[in-house]
Amino acid sequence: MKHLKRLTRIAMTTAAAALFMSAGNTAHAQLYKDLHIGNVAVGGTGVFNTILESNERPYNTTAAGGTTSIYNQRQDTTWSAGFVGSVQMVPKSWLGLQLNYSYTRYQERYSQLSRFTPTGSTVSNLATRSVQVPTDAHEATAGYLIHPKHIAFKPYVAIGGGAIDFNPEGGLTQFQTSTYSHQWRGAGYLETGFDIPTHNKHFAFRVSGRSLYYRSPNYGDSSISTRSWRVTTQPAISAVYKF
Repeated sequence: MKHLKRLTRIAMTTAAAALFMSAGNTAHAQLYKDLHIGNVAVGGTGVFNTILESNERPYNTTAAGGTTSIYNQRQDTTWSAGFVGSVQMVPKSWLGLQLNYSYTRYQERYSQLSRFTPTGSTVSNLATRSVQVPTDAHEATAGYLIHPKHIAFKPYVAIGGGAIDFNPEGGLTQFQTSTYSHQWRGAGYLETGFDIPTHNKHFAFRVSGRSLYYRSPNYGDSSISTRSWRVTTQPAISAVYKF
């Protein structure tokens, strides 16, 4: 009888341990599954900038020879192409997270009216001044991802924020070459798109449209600053790997 009770206790302990391990493995597997439903996308994009609002202000400097007034500042950019990469994690069938990185190289273009008044004179010399700044722009953003269920082309909407690092190469003017420092700008982003499936369940193509909202860079130079807000529009086509 003693041996029977002992064997019963051993059997019950073993069964409880096995049940605990099974539950743990199931929970671990579910957690792994939840955290590993996602995809990586890499693609090319066009980059188009539009000024939303400007608030330029006159800028005055006084030197031994006289006073220079700069006003009517304007700013635009060249169009360019770039690279965009993203990681989407979708632990829920309709909600997830998205991480983004993009790079483009383009040129910031500034123009102003410059009025120089020599000391002791009432006569001013008026000139148009322009500055071109070749720039590398690096975007790093993250946001929430809304992914409707049961739709063949997998449309999605993402909204979030982050920052853009503007890294200038140097400013070229008609007078001299200027040196500017890189500048960070906070940015919000909105993205919509859809995935086109292929015969391979792990691969797809993505068509998307992205918008970044931020304050235009001035590289710490108040004389060229337009204090403007702008939107960068990026149509993109990417290859997607699902894991």
